[in-house]
Amino acid sequence: MSEPTGGLATFGIDGRILLAQLINFLVVLFVLKRFAWGPIAARLDARSKKIEEGMKDAEEAAKRLKSADAERASMLSATRSEASAIVEKARADSEAMRAELIARAKGDVERVVMGGKAQLKAEQEAMKAELKRDVAEFAVEAARRILAEGVSKESSERLSSEMVVAWARKEV
Repeated sequence: MSEPTGGLATFGIDGRILLAQLINFLVVLFVLKRFAWGPIAARLDARSKKIEEGMKDAEEAAKRLKSADAERASMLSATRSEASAIVEKARADSEAMRAELIARAKGDVERVVMGGKAQLKAEQEAMKAELKRDVAEFAVEAARRILAEGVSKESSERLSSEMVVAWARKEV
């Protein structure tokens, strides 16, 4: 066999070996594309879609979070306003109740004072009546004794003094 000359042979490349290597390369390329590259590319595509969906979900979640924050802030503001109104109403109610209790207490005090005054006046009237009765009994007894012993000035004064002492001791 003669060695090929010219063309690729001048660079030390054998055309048959090159052709065999080219066929081997194509076969390996076909096998890799058929059994390795296709599934890897499909997985990469699926992974890319999953990442895109994840990004979309993350963006949507961020929007929902922002919306929820705005809603929470709005609800918090409304709740604070409502709480403030409730506190103000409770304060007004307690002030009204306080005024009512004070008025009721004043009325009770006035009733007690009026009852005390009435009771004091009744006791005063009873004491006056008892005093009148005692004075009348004293006068009757003094008159009875003066009439029984005669009507001299000395005896009248002595009997009057005895009657005053007896009346002071409540013996009459």
